[in-house]
Amino acid sequence: MVRKILLLLFLFNAAAYGGCPSKYKVQALVSGPLKLPFVVKSVKEIKGFPLCEVETESGDTLFITKDCRFLVEGTLLKVPSIRFSRKELQFLKKKALFEAGEGKEELIVLTNPACKACLSHREELKELEKRYKLFVVPVGFGGEEFKAAVDAYCRKKGPKNFFKPEKAFKLCNEGKLRVWSLQALLKRKGITGTPVFVKEDGTPLFGASALKELLSGRE
Repeated sequence: MVRKILLLLFLFNAAAYGGCPSKYKVQALVSGPLKLPFVVKSVKEIKGFPLCEVETESGDTLFITKDCRFLVEGTLLKVPSIRFSRKELQFLKKKALFEAGEGKEELIVLTNPACKACLSHREELKELEKRYKLFVVPVGFGGEEFKAAVDAYCRKKGPKNFFKPEKAFKLCNEGKLRVWSLQALLKRKGITGTPVFVKEDGTPLFGASALKELLSGRE
């Protein structure tokens, strides 16, 4: 497994971006130095990658870098992007504790009053209100952040006191149920931390670094 990971690292750092080698050259490499029991059927270029897909007569799939320096056995999987459906966006907006902002474009903000990244970037969060209509949804995945998210719902916090520290958390059942329901959806998406900013098209942006992208319009 470690060997395959190292090969992949080398593969994606390959410098050569020319055309694919012929199937005869690949066959020579497979049968010669590598001594693999494959008969090469075809070699196809994969757009956007410095490698080629090698189909064998036995139905196996290999991948070779265009400079013929590395060969990877197995299957190349395209990593799907994370995206929320319209139904899921509506669900998140219904869970919003409050709305803020003057912009026409909507932005869902998944955070909580104990989110350290948000606390240290409160000025940038305020700037977002000038460009977006924000739907602030309290959520936390454990410890203080979970309790702070529940507390925000229980106290029905608003823009002025959302990040106000509390001496003791108010943990009502309604607040817990709301946060748990949000956790269930977000964990299915692989999201287990805050802050997360969800755009109108369902694309999520992660962490405090996303603030600069949103404010600059480079997201």
